[in-house]
Amino acid sequence: MAGIAGMVSLTGDIMQKSVNICAMSEAIRSRGASGAGHFISPHAAFLRRIGPVYSKCGGSFVSELVIEGKTYVLTLDGTIFNRKEFCLDLNISDVDCNDLSCSDLFIYAYIKFKENFLKKVNGSFAFALWIQEDGILILARDHHGTKPLYYTIKDKTLIFASDIRGITCHPLFETALDTEGLSELICLSPRHTPGCGVIKGIHQVRPGHFLQFTSDGPKSIRYWIMEKQEHEDDLAKTLETIRELVVDSAQRQIKSDLPVCGLLSGGLYSSLLTAIAADNPKLLNCNTYNTWSVDFERGTRYLRQRGFGIESDTPWVRWVCRRVGTRHHYIILSPTDIIESLLDVQEARGIPGLPDYDASLLLLCREIQKDFNIVLSGDCSDEIFGSFTKASEHFVSGRKRLPWSTNLAEKISVFKNDIIDMIKPYEFIEKCYEEALADYPKFAVFENHLRKENEAQWFSLYWNLPCILDRLDKMSMACGLEARVPFCDVRITNYLWNVPQELKRLNNMDRGLLREAMRGYLPSDILERKKVPFPRSQDPEYEVKLKNLLFETVFDPCSPIKYMLNLKTLESMMKQQQNTSKSFLARTQLFGWIIQLNHFFGMNGITSF
Repeated sequence: MAGIAGMVSLTGDIMQKSVNICAMSEAIRSRGASGAGHFISPHAAFLRRIGPVYSKCGGSFVSELVIEGKTYVLTLDGTIFNRKEFCLDLNISDVDCNDLSCSDLFIYAYIKFKENFLKKVNGSFAFALWIQEDGILILARDHHGTKPLYYTIKDKTLIFASDIRGITCHPLFETALDTEGLSELICLSPRHTPGCGVIKGIHQVRPGHFLQFTSDGPKSIRYWIMEKQEHEDDLAKTLETIRELVVDSAQRQIKSDLPVCGLLSGGLYSSLLTAIAADNPKLLNCNTYNTWSVDFERGTRYLRQRGFGIESDTPWVRWVCRRVGTRHHYIILSPTDIIESLLDVQEARGIPGLPDYDASLLLLCREIQKDFNIVLSGDCSDEIFGSFTKASEHFVSGRKRLPWSTNLAEKISVFKNDIIDMIKPYEFIEKCYEEALADYPKFAVFENHLRKENEAQWFSLYWNLPCILDRLDKMSMACGLEARVPFCDVRITNYLWNVPQELKRLNNMDRGLLREAMRGYLPSDILERKKVPFPRSQDPEYEVKLKNLLFETVFDPCSPIKYMLNLKTLESMMKQQQNTSKSFLARTQLFGWIIQLNHFFGMNGITSF
């Protein structure tokens, strides 16, 4: 794991401003508490914080190489999973690639292939490359966006960081929120538009893109473009290919100089990863594969009482552990644990998110980090393997709205009319929808429009995937833990992009293609288990504590959000009796989100719009 930050001024001398690199380093400390390294020159200042994960592959700190009279400086967060093939492609004379760090490999690859080298990398990365004599800065993220990278431009100086706080702490930057940012928070949160940093002036390098900053200004370029073509493999070949890709991707990401553990819920994805990991003990760097899960006090009791048809993960976890021979760890949380973590979670994520879901993940990662530095997760697999039945139904209906904005009416009802009139929520949602459609032809070559039946697939990849990865990275790295997502492999995504939806739903089952491809790794009952969402507290005590905290928050005279809210509507919601309906559970998410939104405003000094 690592955190990167820096600044580049193509025209002015930033030597005096480079002292600010220390504040930026402190702001991203959680991404690398083991140490920090710097590069400082008249026009560029880079830093890199590292944790124990990066040894040989990650290199020590900032890489600086002088080759054929040019100085190349690179700071990297991430690693390469196809190192062997990557080195063969490079074929550098007089240099042993095995002795090079990932950062040095990236520099040599840029020299040989320019920005096209990004198409050859299978990895999880975000980096900044400075070519000093040419006055060129390149910021890039991996295909899916597993590692974050933010930037802003102030007074012809570009400032970048792995975390928004690495930018907002800079004296050159004045934190503010405009109408666009407020619309993002209210209408889309916990998601956000790809490339949007929410805070005014802050942007993200988009997944599968690189940003080139020269004297002509910044230019964002997509390097990951998939070819839409007919799927010619028969069923047997498709199953074989899926199986090979999944196993190979898992094996590549399991391999590490440090012991690796995994998240295990007893569901399809985490159970498959556990089975593959346990089947490859030589790659684990430990004798026994350790797995972890989270649950809540009295959780099973309230699942039965509320009658949602959601079963406990525990029996399935035990079954998988017995089957593959792992050592499992249970983390049991109380309502108080979640309540006390709500603000920590918001600070880790940078913006308001899913309060209780995020808190349980953060607390789980905090416990795992006490013993491990790398954890494998099955996150994002639905977006890759095409499990979005409800979203498909939504898009086919012809509504020009995003499927996750269906509860928008209740959300905006707690705000004053002048706030609603300012953000124009339904117009904003429709604009986001149209922009996403317009971006599609730039992503899939040979198609100048998106077919209706493929909209759910596109929106899952375009919207959901980066946001889920962002959540996983922020919650884990806040604890000094690196999370890897083996199913999120660009080879798998490229292949599945052209597999027909009916084939993905083989045997008329959600994720049916993956289930059939992986038979033999797990018993049929686990392979065919119905998907269960990430655990959340069903305890009425959590609801009571949450309402009390919300009351204290919105009626605090110094509360930044107080004057934005329709307090009568909010009070009416809060006075409603405890309810077992799903919609009411969504309301507790709303209450927690308001608390986090207030903290976001206060933390960033935002008092007006």
